[in-house]
Amino acid sequence: MCDGGVSDSDAGPEALMRRAGPEDGDRAWFAAFAEHLQALGKTGKVTAAPTAYFHEWLSRGTGLPKQRNAFVSYQTTDLSGQEKQQRATKWHVPTALTQKVADAATAWGRFEGADVYLLRNIHKIRTKNPDMSRPLADGIIKYGLAGVTYLRSEPRRMASLYLYVEGQATYMVLDDNATWRDRLEQVTRAMVAFPQDTDLAFVQYSNAYGGWTQLDTARPPLPHVSEGQIRYNRHLNSRFIPDAHGLQLLTDAHLGRANDLSDWIIEPLGAGRHLVQAKDLQPWYANIDPDPETLAKGRADFGKMILTLETIKNNPPPRS
Repeated sequence: MCDGGVSDSDAGPEALMRRAGPEDGDRAWFAAFAEHLQALGKTGKVTAAPTAYFHEWLSRGTGLPKQRNAFVSYQTTDLSGQEKQQRATKWHVPTALTQKVADAATAWGRFEGADVYLLRNIHKIRTKNPDMSRPLADGIIKYGLAGVTYLRSEPRRMASLYLYVEGQATYMVLDDNATWRDRLEQVTRAMVAFPQDTDLAFVQYSNAYGGWTQLDTARPPLPHVSEGQIRYNRHLNSRFIPDAHGLQLLTDAHLGRANDLSDWIIEPLGAGRHLVQAKDLQPWYANIDPDPETLAKGRADFGKMILTLETIKNNPPPRS
């Protein structure tokens, strides 16, 4: 019945369970489990876990400005031949890479004095244990939705990773005591941690917490397609990008579609991946909306690399 690993929480050890049969059978199983623990000399009670909530300033989001978040598309297993619903309900990233991402994320995000929140499916727990890598990896593989958030209220600080289906990851940082350049550097560091295993990554302003679905309300607005059209065409991520950004991780295939990148800094990362960034990041990230002329030139420079409805129409998902 245990379906997501055991993890520490403020209420004690906690595990996600799946129903094994009728309710009477579930109750009998829990009773037998409690008796087994008692026979081992344990004390306490087996009960439903309390639901944990973010601090009010984050859960409500009132007055929180959009943040510079890193959106990453990790490589998945071969999805050709799978129907849309099959593709869109699982993580599909190899187990070894999933664990590496989880290990790196918990090392990247933790800081002294943080409350730690672990999300698996729709269930969230709070703990003081910063090492949530194993339950995080187990959770995303089993449920297609998982995340870990390190959070403090005074002064406000957050580092968070949100994982979703088909290899989608979002790295988020909010820190009232850090400059915008420091926050940008922190999400960029997470974004480029596994270049050889990444199809696409970029930094864009979006809500302080959430996943790729935020792209429909991100700034600046997407020029040609919606978030849903990106999500259901993830096979195009290794060749196209939703928009031009001040910072992005791109493949050789991306660069081959660009119009003119002579005004950009291109740093090879190995395995045909490159960190492509503007020579001056201030017009892109110092404010929520990039400088209009800077954005227009960036889009012109990227050219046919930017995803359009025509591109989607001409490149349907592969079928085996």
